[in-house]
Amino acid sequence: MNKTETIAKVAEESGVSIEDCQKVLDAFEDVLSAELSQSKDVRSAFDKVYKVLHFFKNK
Repeated sequence: MNKTETIAKVAEESGVSIEDCQKVLDAFEDVLSAELSQSKDVRSAFDKVYKVLHFFKNK
């Protein structure tokens, strides 16, 4: 699934417009990228990704 397909699917599932969904996912990508770039090592980066995915899974 590419980014465009992901945005369309999330918009469909959530009832949010594609434009708004794209803004949110772009912002999320920026925040996640910034957090990962501050990771000291690979394990720390994976820990951050796991925490984010765990957070969304439990919502």
